[in-house]
Amino acid sequence: MTSRSNQQVKWFRLLRERRGRKASGAFLVEGPRAIQQAMVAGHKPLKVLYSPEVVVRRDVVNKVLGQIGSETPLLEVSEDVLSSVSDTVTSQGIIAAFELLSWHPREGVNANAGPVLVLDRVSDPGNVGTLLRSAAAAGSAAVLLSEGSADPYNPKAVRASAGALFAVSFAVLPWEEIHEVLHTVPKRFAAYYSDSSQAYYLADLCPPCAILVGSEASGLSHQALSLSTHNLWIPMQNNIESLNAAVAGSILLFESRRQMLIREGR
Repeated sequence: MTSRSNQQVKWFRLLRERRGRKASGAFLVEGPRAIQQAMVAGHKPLKVLYSPEVVVRRDVVNKVLGQIGSETPLLEVSEDVLSSVSDTVTSQGIIAAFELLSWHPREGVNANAGPVLVLDRVSDPGNVGTLLRSAAAAGSAAVLLSEGSADPYNPKAVRASAGALFAVSFAVLPWEEIHEVLHTVPKRFAAYYSDSSQAYYLADLCPPCAILVGSEASGLSHQALSLSTHNLWIPMQNNIESLNAAVAGSILLFESRRQMLIREGR
């Protein structure tokens, strides 16, 4: 397939946009390793685009193609066509469409297992993806995104998550529902500097707890701050006033994980 105007190719390109993903109920995962992680987590691709020119150069792409079931359409396209769908400068040779993941907190959030991460208007998709990756790595119970946050299915967010969005429960929710979820979590820590803020390493971040992180530009909203039971700050030097959301959130997530491991004697 060498035409960018092919209907199948157009369908894949629609998934680069939020409205296209919503209409189709699908999103894109690019690269052999991320696709492999999705399949290991039990998710089957709906359709796959791949370039034989890249397969020749990358054995890992060929390996992933061999792991995809025969019921999944494999669409062979030119490298140029694949690049028209890809969100990266250099295509990794394979792009798959997966169904949007369906999870809602009403299915249950075990806040004792790990911290609940709340992202308040974190609008950069790279930060959202990185925080999903950190949340999965730190054993987070769930990630709740307020409306106004970047779409976790944005190709940049999916790429930054490095497949981790298949390993952690997440949902975009209105504040009313976030309130309902956090109502049963006794400790709710806001990454927010104030006169009452405590250095993060002095706080008891052992689960059950929630960690609320806002964007670097606008900080935490009044809805987020009204939920907070404690405010935390991260001491910094050299007149640096703030860290980006992904860095700050990751520090707090792994401090929670560290304290939990100490409590368990590990």
